[in-house]
Amino acid sequence: MKTTLALLLTLALAPAAQAGNFALAGPGGSIPDPTGTPGAWNGTFTGVALQSSVAVPQAVASVSSVTLHGLTHTWRGDLHVYLRDPAGAKHNLIVRPGFSGSGAGDHGDFVFGDFVLVPSNGATLQAGPANLSPGYYEPYMNTGAGRWTNGISDTPLGQIAGPAGSWTLVIEDWANLDAGSLTGWTLAGEDLQPSQLLCSGDGLDPTLTTACPCGNFGLTGRGCGNSVDPQGGKLEAVGTLNPDTMVLYAEGMPATAPCLYLQSDATGDTLWGDGVRCLGNSLVRLRTRTSAGGASQFPDAGDPLLSVRGGVAPGSGAVRFYQGYYRNASSTFCPPATANATNGWRLVW
Repeated sequence: MKTTLALLLTLALAPAAQAGNFALAGPGGSIPDPTGTPGAWNGTFTGVALQSSVAVPQAVASVSSVTLHGLTHTWRGDLHVYLRDPAGAKHNLIVRPGFSGSGAGDHGDFVFGDFVLVPSNGATLQAGPANLSPGYYEPYMNTGAGRWTNGISDTPLGQIAGPAGSWTLVIEDWANLDAGSLTGWTLAGEDLQPSQLLCSGDGLDPTLTTACPCGNFGLTGRGCGNSVDPQGGKLEAVGTLNPDTMVLYAEGMPATAPCLYLQSDATGDTLWGDGVRCLGNSLVRLRTRTSAGGASQFPDAGDPLLSVRGGVAPGSGAVRFYQGYYRNASSTFCPPATANATNGWRLVW
């Protein structure tokens, strides 16, 4: 291994970015009243929609709430509200609450204020003829005669996910004679972590169904225990993803064990020698490196960047998974199976 201790210390001080919750505010505007004959909108929206976008810097793992600030409208059954993600996927939030096809029961207003859409434990937007006061509400998807949405999906709010980029709130008014406005909106949710440890051999990882093969559970955050370190082999992902300075560093292996660094585009869940393999689908063999003092890394001096070798573009949002498979030939340990695996990492490029 050619990397100096100084470089490893430098890398250790630059861990891959971690995720968190986000809340991003976008502008509002008028909700225009369409022109035409009442009742003529029978499945195709022909008006001018209010559209407002926010720039989400990281991939979205889930949406936790959508707040409609200063919403007012004098006929709530006119409104169709949905989210459009950067890839063009659309998700319903409000589909004409109260509208029955004839207009009956469709005369409750949105009273000016903040209406917060939440996945559960909110009030219903389908509240008869009464005007709706500001507060917490669950998304409402009309399934009756007023369900005109051009085939947009009813994904539950907490399951809406998508790539980084421009997320757009769209509000359509499907009938004339009533109009409204919005002062702004806020999209809140959880980022998809740019880097996340996975496949820990401690027996506590809820995503794994395969246990370490002979009760050789490792320490939290490491792979299954091996013949020289009961804590297990440990893989670290250190550096940045864009620009790519990412280095995979493995330790806790036999002193001179070869370690094969692998990349995949999906996860797996199966035995691999004395460890658990967490990579699946298409595998890319990045490099095999011989350990020095039980540690090695990729890339090392003279190697291509991790993204180059793996064929992914920084900033693309591509999700890849990484793990180290290493030699552990011991006739007295575990099955014996002569090989083991580190924990894994998910990186969102």
